[in-house]
Amino acid sequence: MKRPWVGLWAIVLIAGLSLAGCASASKIQGTRATLDQAKAAGAADKAPFEYNAAEAYLKKAVHQAEKGDPEAAETFRKQSEAYAVKALEMSGGGAK
Repeated sequence: MKRPWVGLWAIVLIAGLSLAGCASASKIQGTRATLDQAKAAGAADKAPFEYNAAEAYLKKAVHQAEKGDPEAAETFRKQSEAYAVKALEMSGGGAK
């Protein structure tokens, strides 16, 4: 199932966070980049649990950052990054 609107939505939210001066916006962007790499490597099919978990945690991170809770945002971002890296490795797109 393709969800191009999810990527666009995330980019718009991250751009909004950047304009608002959120300190974790650059980290969230980095995690989004890792998730995009995993997707390009086929992680949605090869590592669906890890890919979907990374996507869900990233959404939570963005939501918490918007609410003004940087600690919760960073916690969710770290979880997202861990799952995104694992998905990337499992799909053959990352260094092992």
